[in-house]
Amino acid sequence: MSNPYEAMRAMSVRDICKGLGSQAVLFIGLGLALWWLSGRELSAFVTVDLPQIGQGIALGFALIAVAAAIFHGFPNLSEKLVRLQARNFAFLEKKLSMPVIVFFSICAGVGEEAFFRGGLQTLFGDYVPIWAAIGLSSAVFMMVHFAKPLIAAVIFVIGATFGVFYWWTGSLLTVMIGHAVYDIYAFWYLQREMHRLDAFPPPPEDPDTETAPPPQA
Repeated sequence: MSNPYEAMRAMSVRDICKGLGSQAVLFIGLGLALWWLSGRELSAFVTVDLPQIGQGIALGFALIAVAAAIFHGFPNLSEKLVRLQARNFAFLEKKLSMPVIVFFSICAGVGEEAFFRGGLQTLFGDYVPIWAAIGLSSAVFMMVHFAKPLIAAVIFVIGATFGVFYWWTGSLLTVMIGHAVYDIYAFWYLQREMHRLDAFPPPPEDPDTETAPPPQA
């Protein structure tokens, strides 16, 4: 049986889009359920106005600026981070188009923030201090990505950053947009660098295939 890396590698772009879309719907549903269980009105889960949209775009570009400065200032660290993610992002070997990357980013931004910030952080915040609620929700956010230790630490920091901004602004829309905008850059950069570095492991040899003997002289 193929391992998870090879299974992901073999998936079509359409199947990956369906999977991420389904995950986003699940996370939104879980976030709404936790919000409702906390005794809040569902209509207050997400509100929409221009200031929140502007804050979200500004947050996304601020995170992009920080990430770009780190990647360009510390190229060895950047390469290490890219190589560590080769298996979890095997689908990027297909060289996804920008519209697909945008779709992935919106799914991640909306779904993950709905669950981890709108749902978990809000519910935790009713029982523990806000710093603990941010830490706990960020830890769950980190764990569900099944990343290696260094990448997991980065994911925790990113999650905590979104958690702080959610607490500070009180706007789930702001962190949803910020997350999505940042992920567009992150997916694009990761895909470009994985191909530039040829970071994808070669496909495994088929053990059932026998090597033909060399011709006899």
